[in-house]
Amino acid sequence: RSAQFTDVHLDLGTPYRRAQAEKTIAQMRYILDAEHPDLVVFTGDVVTGKPAAQAWHRVLEPVAERNLPFCVVLGNHDAEQDLTRAEIGRIVTSYAGTLNTLGAGGELADVVLEIAGTKKPAALLYCLDSHDYSTIPSIDGYGWFTQEQVGWYRARSAAYTAANGGKPLPALAFFHIALPEYVAAWRNPDNTHVGRAAEDECPGALNPGMFAAMVECGDVMGTFVGHDHDIDYVVAEKGIALGYGRFSGDDTTYNNLRPGVRILVLTEGERGFETWIHERDGRIADHVEFRGGKVAKVGNNN
Repeated sequence: RSAQFTDVHLDLGTPYRRAQAEKTIAQMRYILDAEHPDLVVFTGDVVTGKPAAQAWHRVLEPVAERNLPFCVVLGNHDAEQDLTRAEIGRIVTSYAGTLNTLGAGGELADVVLEIAGTKKPAALLYCLDSHDYSTIPSIDGYGWFTQEQVGWYRARSAAYTAANGGKPLPALAFFHIALPEYVAAWRNPDNTHVGRAAEDECPGALNPGMFAAMVECGDVMGTFVGHDHDIDYVVAEKGIALGYGRFSGDDTTYNNLRPGVRILVLTEGERGFETWIHERDGRIADHVEFRGGKVAKVGNNN
């Protein structure tokens, strides 16, 4: 069972924002105690105010207090404060529960986490850096996966599949900025739609082929992102669930959905998962099952 906190936007810069930050921290503690996740994943824009170092320690405190393993992927705003990506990496990897590692230049590296089964890995979680903004001066917009990252994913997926007798392991992927394929998938009237899109998606400015790689490799069942605060949907496309988390912060930035956290549950031996949103006031929204490459809503929850 994993808890996805996305777009926490913790900001300790003013008395008002510090008060909002305390509401966010209280929500985190409530969700962690109510859901008892085995893992916490932060999908970017975690700290968006100065002093950033203090805020990073504050936001990781509820997780560290409970001795929970966690993994962080960065968003487009995390390194816009008074810390570089490498300095953030040093803070994140200083905690005993971190599952992050440092890559080139001391930044948080892409990682694949093994979910242990009875005798061998039962599932995989890919935690990937979708970067921040376009690096090409003539192209505006948000960043995208590099070809090296697509190759890294393909190589690791192939290795795990080979070690599993040629059968892809069930996998999920977490990153900050949506893939371009989200846009058409949500607008396709033939797809099952669960959740809300109260704004347009803001995917990367170029399509690097990561979705195609995931379809071809056959292990990733679902991808979960953040970045767009007024979207929390799950929709299936070509056998992969394309999902958003729920905005997990408070009034330090724009948001029009009740703050919450996405919970994801994997079951050993099954190729599928369940997911729902646990809101700060205790309501459960959009309980979804993903089986056979399709999304289906469970029950009559809101």
